[in-house]
Amino acid sequence: MSLEKKRSGKKIERVLLIYPPVTFSPQSMKQSHLPLGIAYLAGVLRQVCEVRVLDAAVEGHGHEERAGAGYLRYGLGFDEIEQRIVEAKPDLVGISCIFSSQFQNTLEVARRAKKVSPEIVTMVGGSHPTFLSEQILSGNNESGPTARSPIDFIVRGEGEFALRDLIEALGKGQSPETVPGLAWAEDGRYRESGLRAPFPELDQIPFPARDLFPREKYHRISLPMGIVYKQRPFMNLITSRGCPYRCAFCSSTNFWGNKYRTRSAANVLTEMDELVGKYGIREFKFFDDNLSANPGRAKELFRGMIERKFNVSWNTPNGIHVANLDEEMLDLMKQSGCYELTLAVESGDPGVLKDIIHKPTDLGQVERAARLIRQKGMGSYGFFIIGFPGETKAQIQNTLDFSRKLDLDRISCFIANPLPGTELYEICREKGYIDKSYRFDRIDYFEGRFSTSEWTYQELHRLRHRWFWKYNLSLLLRHPVRFFARYWPILSRPGLVYEIIKRRITA
Repeated sequence: MSLEKKRSGKKIERVLLIYPPVTFSPQSMKQSHLPLGIAYLAGVLRQVCEVRVLDAAVEGHGHEERAGAGYLRYGLGFDEIEQRIVEAKPDLVGISCIFSSQFQNTLEVARRAKKVSPEIVTMVGGSHPTFLSEQILSGNNESGPTARSPIDFIVRGEGEFALRDLIEALGKGQSPETVPGLAWAEDGRYRESGLRAPFPELDQIPFPARDLFPREKYHRISLPMGIVYKQRPFMNLITSRGCPYRCAFCSSTNFWGNKYRTRSAANVLTEMDELVGKYGIREFKFFDDNLSANPGRAKELFRGMIERKFNVSWNTPNGIHVANLDEEMLDLMKQSGCYELTLAVESGDPGVLKDIIHKPTDLGQVERAARLIRQKGMGSYGFFIIGFPGETKAQIQNTLDFSRKLDLDRISCFIANPLPGTELYEICREKGYIDKSYRFDRIDYFEGRFSTSEWTYQELHRLRHRWFWKYNLSLLLRHPVRFFARYWPILSRPGLVYEIIKRRITA
């Protein structure tokens, strides 16, 4: 679509929002959770136009195919996605690209939209395109130079109101320059409008349009992030955006405008009322980067859950920081239905935490939190990362030893991968560990992608593999009662147990 046609006025009456198929390594577990990003977009856009959604990952969850050497892809095939676009007859197709490993799928969906009709406006949003917008729109991507990009616009950062404003601008024939937060190509040149300020009042954003999605399919598949659940059906939600910290390996803070924002407890409780009363949800999955970063708000939320007698279970599969997990906080969490907390520890070495990843974690607080969680009868899951640039073998061993010391119910040990928009990526480029040929679409947190003078990525893979099995299998021997109590909902599904074993054997 030429810029001249964009400016001549194109009324957007029908929008199709697509969550593309998912590329994953055979050692990773597939997931099935409602994509909150396009659900929030749909909640805003349906105030100005007709909106349809297509979660290709859940619609074709049982379908797997090869996606290059050593990788698989699950979800609807691209021919089927193309047919869905034909049936929807959209004026605009918006495609989510949260993870760098999904960009090639996002790009192919955009190509299919243009194949259906060159007049369809294609828009992409998410973390990867936000930080690599110029590279994408110039027609260069991880697999090398390509023809002109099939993507008309990239929404950089928070998307709800940028996309709404773009739709209105196109209808009036106005220049994209009038809409903050966009990137596009014009006459072969990369262009972008000014950055959009983070929306200050999250309570004013409509709830995700969950009614547009095939909710019964998510409930039937029941494969949440982190695998574990206590009750079905469950549903993910998010009560804040961003994080107050600036960890070197994480792009979330930059993506959300370097500002931590929260919804009020009252607003979240209203959404919970809808989830429980309208949709029959029995378990919440909090996808916040840091649910308890504002301890006063968090405690108000948990008290409200108790007072309203939701009688739900919940956990934090995306992780939580330990700083505010005092005894009062944990008591309220437990009373409101929390059965497991994922502790985002990352490293068990003080030097790595302070000097390399800049995470303000006190390892003494981690130990205390792990002990209190155990005493309260809640489950504990730990996130650890090894292989940071500048990290020594001794520091890596400190992390593994510290994870054992905590006596958590389970752990995941990942290998650091440089992501666009992170300090880690810039450091790896400066030190020559990676170059312009670095393949973002091959990011895999179970595999390393660079070596240093201290270690090779092959050594990290072997170390991580051995430690994963050594730790998690030892839980069954150390705490058999705790093991079966925690994982009975999963153990009662033989097919899921088989899938976990099949994936993890290669992990």
